[in-house]
Amino acid sequence: MSKKTRPSSILDVAEVAGVSIQTVSNVLNFPERVRPRTRDQVLQAVKSLDYTPNLSARRLRSKKSSSISVRVDANSSPGLFRGFIQNDFVYELIEAAENRHIKVIAYTAGTEKQEIDKLGRIIKSRDTDGIILTSTHVDDPRLDFLERNNVPFLSFGKPWGHENLYSTTHPWVDIDGAAGIAEATAMLWKKGYRNIGFAGWETNNVPGESARSVGEDRYLGWKETLLKLAGKGGRRAELSLSALAVFGEQSIESGRQSARRLLDTVPNLDAVVCVSDTVALGCLLEFQRASKHNICVTGFDNTPISKEFGFTSLDQNLAEVASSALAILMGEKGNQIRKVDFAAEQTAAHVLLKPILVVR
Repeated sequence: MSKKTRPSSILDVAEVAGVSIQTVSNVLNFPERVRPRTRDQVLQAVKSLDYTPNLSARRLRSKKSSSISVRVDANSSPGLFRGFIQNDFVYELIEAAENRHIKVIAYTAGTEKQEIDKLGRIIKSRDTDGIILTSTHVDDPRLDFLERNNVPFLSFGKPWGHENLYSTTHPWVDIDGAAGIAEATAMLWKKGYRNIGFAGWETNNVPGESARSVGEDRYLGWKETLLKLAGKGGRRAELSLSALAVFGEQSIESGRQSARRLLDTVPNLDAVVCVSDTVALGCLLEFQRASKHNICVTGFDNTPISKEFGFTSLDQNLAEVASSALAILMGEKGNQIRKVDFAAEQTAAHVLLKPILVVR
């Protein structure tokens, strides 16, 4: 029986690279402190020895958990694909975190109050170094709770309606829904569609008001683009935008209802831009039932259903969202989650990414 080889240690890496143990530690934890040539030597040694840092020892030394917490949603809560998007984001976050040698701790919560209570226990137990929030909404109390507790945190999604929307105390990474919907609308216009409807979520938006929710943001992307394109063409829109836009809930049945309302109001409807794949599927099914196969439908989220039914959708580019979230909390390199003074360090507290239009 051959003798089992022991795992490589940080001492082995230091010997192969010809540097001190402290230098190896700096390369792994604070690479910006090390000269590029020395850093490359250490990284080559790490690779050749297949060295894996001892996270338990690191946690004892630093008194940090080397982990970040994020909520996961059930696929049934609320909206057909909400759980899919959140869980896909968590997967990408875990992959990005592994590259930074930190771990992701997932938690669940049935209500917002339960989540705040759970966040309090997580912070008190010191089982995590930071929090990533998902599913943000207008006046989200979780943001103020985490700020009061002085814990490093970031939200996947703007803190809609919050007075500190662009404050460095509330860092976030988000997808530019308005830009994505605008691109989908412009694509349809370029293909010759003119009566382009919009099926969205209920909104309180009024003319001239900026978006206060994800749904309003996407609605304004459609509205402003259609107004611009219709005016640029030197002609009035064939129908008023109020007739072309309908709003409902995040469900397939609501999508069906939106499709029926559009058909009743706009007999020559030729395309519909939808706020989500869930709503898009409802519209598509209703158009098929009504034998309106010529009406083009686009969605948002690029879920498996959009691929199965073959309609155009916008991909949220979740891998980029995950890596950007960690970069905000940890910097471009290293594995230390900390409370960042963005103003003093002159680093970005907010990142707005453009979704990817997947044409089918």
